[in-house]
Amino acid sequence: MKNVKALLLAILMLLCVAVFAACGGNQGGENTGSTSGQLSAEAAYKVTVVDAAGNPVSAGIAVKFMQGGSQKAMQLVNESGVAEKTLARGEYTVELQFTDPDAKYVYDTAGLTLTAEKTELTVVLSQELGEEFQELSVGNAYYVLEGCTNIPLSAEGRSYYIFVPQEIGKYEFSLVGADAPIGYYGGSIHYVWDHSAVETVDNKFTVNIKEGNLGGAIVIIGVDAGEGDAILSVQNIGAPDWSVEEEPWIVYQAKAAINPYTLPAGAKLNKFDLTAATGTYNLVLNENDGFYHLDSADGALVVVQIDNTSEETDYLPPFETILEKQGIRRYFYDENGEFVKKEEYSECLLKYIENADEQSGVYPLTEDLMYIIQQQGAQAGWFDETGVGYLFKDKDGNKVIGINNEISWLFMCRYL
Repeated sequence: MKNVKALLLAILMLLCVAVFAACGGNQGGENTGSTSGQLSAEAAYKVTVVDAAGNPVSAGIAVKFMQGGSQKAMQLVNESGVAEKTLARGEYTVELQFTDPDAKYVYDTAGLTLTAEKTELTVVLSQELGEEFQELSVGNAYYVLEGCTNIPLSAEGRSYYIFVPQEIGKYEFSLVGADAPIGYYGGSIHYVWDHSAVETVDNKFTVNIKEGNLGGAIVIIGVDAGEGDAILSVQNIGAPDWSVEEEPWIVYQAKAAINPYTLPAGAKLNKFDLTAATGTYNLVLNENDGFYHLDSADGALVVVQIDNTSEETDYLPPFETILEKQGIRRYFYDENGEFVKKEEYSECLLKYIENADEQSGVYPLTEDLMYIIQQQGAQAGWFDETGVGYLFKDKDGNKVIGINNEISWLFMCRYL
């Protein structure tokens, strides 16, 4: 009897060992609940929606998980362009549904299949061209939206596209999948510039849209000739760059009283010799009348040819003519090229013009007028003989010999 019990116990122990071996043991001290290599009944499926530039597309897009022609589930994409859904493990065809009825997206449906082993995929969207605009000066153009738009390349010549920004920002424009040159050719709804207005680097350019120009601003994009189709990418990449144009103008205030001036009868106006040595003309400010005189406070009065009734100087029309074409102003920078301030002189200058002598158009030289001539000259490069704005050239464009740049600002002045 004892031998029988011992035999039964041995058989039982052998069976336990066999079962343990068949199950692979329990090396981690946990029960896995499944045979090694066996897939679970469900899987987390993930679909990512991006544009051709790789940026997530999230607004108004739902992902449909289809099986056998029937919809098994639907999930809206999140702000990262991702839709995730846990489903019974199997094969699903992915389709997109756009909740915005005006959305005009296109995407390649080939290969959009999830399987038991392939649980993630990416869908690349592009937008269709918008409405055609037929009143551009160079011909037709098409509207494009922010994001990536599929565009046909012209085999000959340049094609134009119009972007109307809806938010402030720094916008980057580029082509994806093509080498055709791209550029910025205007900010007017009808007019196209001859040359690209901003620098293009690596076939990309940027345009800053700020609070003041939002609503009326447009960007005309030109794409040169190429073959096939391309993707035009329009991306808001951040806050607009700071620009000196954002800084307020400091309106220059006259230091001297501005009263009507009448030139004495019979007075003769003499030109200054701009080739004279420094110190030839000693200008002295008379504290009583506020005007500059030659050599002493009571010497010959110095005047400025200031409005359109006066004769032209040898190099520029009077200030009033310049003022009618552009503002009189200056941008100031320090020795390191850092912006300091910008001054506007037009308002002050208009007061002098209104009070100039009616017949000759001159007004006595004051500290204000001297300062304005010198600052506008510095801004425009009038006195820089190395620059393109240098004034003292003959009709053939050759520099006038012997001009003394220390006194050349007197070209607008005369003395009685």
